[in-house]
Amino acid sequence: MGREELIGKRKGVYLVVVDTTEEMFTAIDYACAFANAEGGYVAVLNVMERVQVENWKNVEDCVRKEMRQQAEQMIWDASGRVKENTGTLPMVFIEEGDRSDLIVKTLEENHNIVGLILATSSVSSNPGPLVSYFSGKGNNRLPVPLIIVPGHLGVSA
Repeated sequence: MGREELIGKRKGVYLVVVDTTEEMFTAIDYACAFANAEGGYVAVLNVMERVQVENWKNVEDCVRKEMRQQAEQMIWDASGRVKENTGTLPMVFIEEGDRSDLIVKTLEENHNIVGLILATSSVSSNPGPLVSYFSGKGNNRLPVPLIIVPGHLGVSA
């Protein structure tokens, strides 16, 4: 079944990028609301930066291990919030590399994902790097609709 067929059907998946920003929780809450309304699900993606330490393989391994633990903790926290809001656990993705490339790759490889949900920063006039990129020059790379939630909104708004 192709993505085109899933868009009009229930049980689509809404992808949220998990990071350390406050607005990420707004995006999760809205993804949960969409999933609940449509009988769908939430997916969470954390992208770790690629680490390269020249001539220090042991240091690089330690840094990578620590980054992985942090990524897993962020995913765990986000998954708990999704479970609390939907009653189901989300699909989980942890990747390493360029964030925008891996978001697009995740969307392209998972045809059940029907939307990317991002929230803007509520404390800055800058909407955030992902919102800026995907609402601008990166928009044509997205195989699904981009849903941008103003960071100051709560789910009840």
